[in-house]
Amino acid sequence: MNFNYICQIFVIAFFLFPTSTYPDQISRPKDLNLSNFQFGPSNRWSFSHLREVLPTVNIEHSEEHALKLKKNKKYNENFDLDYDGQTQSINDIAGKRYIDGIIILKNDEILFERYYGDLTEDKPHLMNSLSKSVVGLLAGRLEQDGLIDFDKPVSYYVPELSKSGWGPDSLRLVLDMKDGSDYSEDYPDFTTTFRIQDCAIGWTDADYCPEKIENGLYSFLPTIGRKESNIGTFKYRSGSTDVIGWVLEKASGKPLANLISEYIWKPMGAEFDAYITVDESGFVLADHGMNSTLRDLSRLGLLVLNEGKVFSQQIIPEEFIRDMHAHEDPNWPYDVSDGTSPYYRSFWWGKGNTERDLNGYGIHGQLLRVAPKAEMVVAIYSSWPRADGDSSSKYWDKSDELIDALIKKFR
Repeated sequence: MNFNYICQIFVIAFFLFPTSTYPDQISRPKDLNLSNFQFGPSNRWSFSHLREVLPTVNIEHSEEHALKLKKNKKYNENFDLDYDGQTQSINDIAGKRYIDGIIILKNDEILFERYYGDLTEDKPHLMNSLSKSVVGLLAGRLEQDGLIDFDKPVSYYVPELSKSGWGPDSLRLVLDMKDGSDYSEDYPDFTTTFRIQDCAIGWTDADYCPEKIENGLYSFLPTIGRKESNIGTFKYRSGSTDVIGWVLEKASGKPLANLISEYIWKPMGAEFDAYITVDESGFVLADHGMNSTLRDLSRLGLLVLNEGKVFSQQIIPEEFIRDMHAHEDPNWPYDVSDGTSPYYRSFWWGKGNTERDLNGYGIHGQLLRVAPKAEMVVAIYSSWPRADGDSSSKYWDKSDELIDALIKKFR
């Protein structure tokens, strides 16, 4: 491993990204490569063109079954918002926060929809870890159909993982990221498991990649060890979603992309095909490889808002959705000072507020809020220069504040 290169990466990631917005990218950057496509300014283009960067497989929608979204009578072309201590136009906020697209729904009606940079209404954008939330819903459906049992261990379905850190853990523990795997994830640290996994799946060829590595997740995941002290306490680890994706494929005998299409994308009324990246071994990247249009992301939010029902058809179990809204975690490992009680359930983030809102998050600014009491869905795609913001600040807390402000304005 080249230590000098790691140092260079840290300098780039923390200090050299601009603190103001970069220009819209409308053509492929000349210097685009596997080492920089995830970071600004290249990701302004690549996040809307990932199929031109990495191998993918399709997630089909139904041509005859699109859920129509119509404009609400109160539809806005632009508006001012009280946010971050001042009144600002939404377009100014979008520019400062590297936002590529925003859509706000009141039930199935559009209150606001706007695209920036290279994103358009019909163009898929990288979802990053919002992919996890799709896999969580799929697991809920396959459990109802009797194809999996949340109480059974991973090794029951995937013997190849029996000696890995996930092998003896129940699917429920893995879905809630309370399993015993020794998987590390800290985005600025390029030596963690998550960053090395990027090397294994072909998402980067940077010099920090080990000279010898198991290529493809079918080989890489079984090498992850176990740490018993992790069991029962939430710890974010993307590899756990890839494990569940593998379980779902094994239990059903079908590729993950086909399962998402059959059980979620087609029946929920997606308007466009989605797609998801695959590594050289054919493993579908369940944890952060999915790409969809912003409108179809909002339809996913509507599916949860309506407790798993669309077109009068229950496609995700109602009790599974209600469990995500009602869960509590008395052992939440992070300090909270805003009076909420956050938790993580079935690859969704519970805000833990009195309104029982749910969030989906993806690094570089992918956001989905389902607000049942306000009857609203807010979906945002972004291309933050680095995973958690830019060189001057981290954006996650401000992102929640932004969505809170949007819901307050339009509810």
